[in-house]
Amino acid sequence: MVRRLRPCVIRLYDEAETRRLIPRVLGIEKDGAYLVFGFDGDQDLVELEMNKALAICRSLPHEDLGTKLGEDWWSTATTSSSPNHMFHLPQAFGTLDTVATFAKIENVYRAMQRVIEEQFAMARYIGHFSHWYEWGCMLYARFIIDHPPDDPHEAAQLHNRVWDACLRAAMQAGGLLNEHHGIGLKLGRLMKELYGPAYEVLESIKKSLDPNNIMNPGKMGFPP
Repeated sequence: MVRRLRPCVIRLYDEAETRRLIPRVLGIEKDGAYLVFGFDGDQDLVELEMNKALAICRSLPHEDLGTKLGEDWWSTATTSSSPNHMFHLPQAFGTLDTVATFAKIENVYRAMQRVIEEQFAMARYIGHFSHWYEWGCMLYARFIIDHPPDDPHEAAQLHNRVWDACLRAAMQAGGLLNEHHGIGLKLGRLMKELYGPAYEVLESIKKSLDPNNIMNPGKMGFPP
């Protein structure tokens, strides 16, 4: 991305998600992180950019699985979220999407991973990097609790504690509270922590535009 190539898709799966997803979607078992990318457009431009991207990959330790698996991934990408590939009750999970610059994104990933491993032994952590830009990328991280508490209130409290701890770690490491899944009601409580004193500016803009507080009251951390 810093070379200003223009892939139509990039996914970089961590080792844990590679072990979980790739056998189910592609029918192979591999250790390590799985990277898939592609280009679209005029054939000559696609070939040019693909060759430049491959040259970058070949300059680093790797195993080339070929274009066939990339095409298989593309044709089955949506099935990775289908019922037979997704989580099932009584499992509980949360999607901790965030975004950061390239200089900070690995630290964000490690910070949330440490939270899960050190504070929540009952949970697992997986993630992949997507929505890439020339300055950084999105981390689509998840925590998975295979056996949450039977009591629904206790399970909800645990779920929220994991959310709060992971997202606070992400923000401290340089990530944002959310990339594109939305803040809404659930994460609004963390908005002031993300923006600090600058949140007062957002509050003043909201009051100016919406003096009667009829526009999505209670969202984004604003008063209900």
